[in-house]
Amino acid sequence: MFRTVRGFLTLAPPVFIAALLAYLSAKPRAVVSFTVYPFLAEVLGSGLPRAATARFVVVTTLFFIVPSLVTGVLLFLADVGASAAASLWRRERPASSPERRPASLAPEAFWTLVGASVALAAVAGARLPEVAHGGELPGGVNVAPVFVAAVPFAALGGGLVLAFLASVPRAVGRLARRGSAPARGL
Repeated sequence: MFRTVRGFLTLAPPVFIAALLAYLSAKPRAVVSFTVYPFLAEVLGSGLPRAATARFVVVTTLFFIVPSLVTGVLLFLADVGASAAASLWRRERPASSPERRPASLAPEAFWTLVGASVALAAVAGARLPEVAHGGELPGGVNVAPVFVAAVPFAALGGGLVLAFLASVPRAVGRLARRGSAPARGL
């Protein structure tokens, strides 16, 4: 029932860490010159580290955690709703058997999702200093933490598309073996 939530909450942090480390390894100027936003400086107060890089990591992590948790809650609610409605959509009740159900995600799709998401995050994180002047906008506004926090979500979306493409050959093979159009989907 909660596969989507578990998958997202398990995969999103390593993808974020890959993006953050790739961004920091590119040695962007935005990290060295980073000053904390005034609203965060008031909230965090003396809890912020003195080094600019450490402050950047803390602020970027905060900008990642909030949308990640909100997305996790939304996925949880979607999973609960879909699981509750699934019994209404079925024509016949599934027989309870002790047999193990086949995996819902093909191994090639799973590993493509994991590998592609981490790789896309690392590449995007390394290329991010070249985008929008490295996150430093005119007037001294530094939006680099927001950019770095958004990279994992884009990387997960790209990884999901690539995982779908990786699962197409298996689905086509199942259709060819079956010899007819599927009645209830692939």
